[in-house]
Amino acid sequence: MAIRNGPLWDKVMKGAVCLGLFLAFWSVQWVIPDFYQELFRLSLAGDVDGLIEYISSFGIYAALISIFMITVTDMTGLPSIPFLTVNGAIFGLVPGLIISWVGEVLGTELSFLILRTGLRRQAIHVISRHHLRNQLDKYSRFSTLAMARSIPYIPNVPFTAIAAVSHLSQKDHFLATAVGKVPRVVIEVLLGHDLIHLSQHSGRLMFWVILTVLICYCWHRHQQLNGRRKP
Repeated sequence: MAIRNGPLWDKVMKGAVCLGLFLAFWSVQWVIPDFYQELFRLSLAGDVDGLIEYISSFGIYAALISIFMITVTDMTGLPSIPFLTVNGAIFGLVPGLIISWVGEVLGTELSFLILRTGLRRQAIHVISRHHLRNQLDKYSRFSTLAMARSIPYIPNVPFTAIAAVSHLSQKDHFLATAVGKVPRVVIEVLLGHDLIHLSQHSGRLMFWVILTVLICYCWHRHQQLNGRRKP
């Protein structure tokens, strides 16, 4: 037990995590040499039509490609918004929502496991940088983490890092993520879908924009009020 909690165990876990990630990335690069370059180029350029066409070109594997990329971006802290935006247009609303939710939950859960088992010091550094160390107890609660996961278009990494060093169990983290990701994914996928089909859904798009702003405002006010209650 002492070995598992010691510095040697940390080094072993870090090595295993790095090796696993390297093999996963290299395997995709080996099978599809221009995969990352093309996705990066299209995402950076904001070429929604090009991204839809490229992911769709994988045919029956398109859903797996989308899940893989959402998982990777969530796991590494990169924005997954481009992929959620196009999923509704590629697969249809309901399949697009399911595919996006699976990728988001997988990526966040893997990030949590990596930070808790092998990169705990890095997790502490992340929460210190975001001034969240004094909120460990709060984010050990299921309801608080689920609420944080539900906010659309904000980074997940600080919340994942604080959950990784908190007393929250792996089971509760998974459930809070699975539940909290539902409203976030629904808003991001539907907003992206309606933005792509603006001429057909301009009214509904305005509703999603207003709802997103209201949710972000409520979360901001909630954080402010919590800050004022501190002694």
